[in-house]
Amino acid sequence: MDHEQHDRAPGLFVNRGLVVGRADKANVLRPLLHQTVSYRHLRDGEQIVRGHGWVEEVLGDDPEVSSIFTPLTITINVDAFESIEFDLSEPGNLRYVLRSGADAVEIEYQAGTQAPDSAPVKSWLEYRGEQYVQIELPTGAWPTTIDEKPRSNDIG
Repeated sequence: MDHEQHDRAPGLFVNRGLVVGRADKANVLRPLLHQTVSYRHLRDGEQIVRGHGWVEEVLGDDPEVSSIFTPLTITINVDAFESIEFDLSEPGNLRYVLRSGADAVEIEYQAGTQAPDSAPVKSWLEYRGEQYVQIELPTGAWPTTIDEKPRSNDIG
């Protein structure tokens, strides 16, 4: 029986490596889920912005979700990056470089490190003085890009 292989065979990674396959990228980022991390956005090697954020979601099969890095929440769509370089060799220290063209996002997590006061502390509804209020809504709560025609009883 002849077997066709459409995708590359999975690689073998020990502590560090470079991944380009969707499943490998998602799997290598999985330890960051629900962690506060530091991040740096670089363009052509020059730092654009840096900060701390909470990794809310890592996904790889939803082309309608952008990768977003903010102090409130981080959503990483693995399809937004061509490759992910990782180094997990130091216990409790996770380092990643996500690359897309001239852009790179460096992410680091260190176990036991106190997050700065400006870093988010996760809860469903959070009030932090006069800084911000965070409320999570399901994705379906946001308006769609499809404009509906008004129904006749909607016009007053």
